[in-house]
Amino acid sequence: MHPAPFDYLAARSVDEACAALSLDPDGTRVLAGGQSLLPRLVRRLERPRRLVDITTVAELRGLRPTPHGLQIGAAVTQRTGELCSALRGFGLLAQALPRVGKVTTRNRGTICGSLAHANPAAELGVCLLALGGKIAGVSAEGFRRIAAEDFFVAPHRTALRADELLHTVTFHRPTGIGHFDEVTLRGAGDTPLVSAAVQAHVVDGTVTDMRIAVGGAGQIPTLAGPALTGALRGRLDDDTIEAAGRDFAADLEFAGDAHGSGDHRRRLAAHLVTRLLHRVKSELP
Repeated sequence: MHPAPFDYLAARSVDEACAALSLDPDGTRVLAGGQSLLPRLVRRLERPRRLVDITTVAELRGLRPTPHGLQIGAAVTQRTGELCSALRGFGLLAQALPRVGKVTTRNRGTICGSLAHANPAAELGVCLLALGGKIAGVSAEGFRRIAAEDFFVAPHRTALRADELLHTVTFHRPTGIGHFDEVTLRGAGDTPLVSAAVQAHVVDGTVTDMRIAVGGAGQIPTLAGPALTGALRGRLDDDTIEAAGRDFAADLEFAGDAHGSGDHRRRLAAHLVTRLLHRVKSELP
């Protein structure tokens, strides 16, 4: 199949892209890497009236460490992020990026594009929640900041308005120990059945704060609540770890499909969270 006809604009600036979005928000789609959008266009699951290409906008190609985190522009590819030396201080993100698709898709796909597409099974959403951070959206009306915890609204739906462009994402700089893991059917490059990330803040050999995020089909990236993570403060013991994985997964609402039922994904989520917490425990000084 071929995509339905559409107008094409190669934006030369953020202002030009925002102006195009403001003219027809519901009929315009933004093209960065295109690894999620183009297959949907070909199958005519998306029929935009206009495509706004931002790949050459210099303002959106920045990747730089800041005093408090790592700021990544909307046109920065996943491969660029993966190979960037600044990523070394962001453990779980550095673990996750090489597992996003394959090298051929990471060469074109963007970090922000994956977040904006909001596939609940994608890896980068759980990384954003586990590390914490902010999304900067921009429109003809100006900039708006969205906290990581408020960004994912529903599968394939975010808090961005139709006339907003995802300008940058900032991942908070972690302290302590962080880990990412996922379960796939066919190994590297496959869309995960479930993905999970944990970030432990450690002081004097004890956990003082813990962030745990899980995502998978039908279940948007979700952060564990304070009641559950509060029980993990201290030195961590096996019983508490097992209970945390079990209790967090019990409240998740995964969708069932040809690859597995919702109950199966809940069991996988419990196993992943437990495994990651045991890794954290093994690395405590």
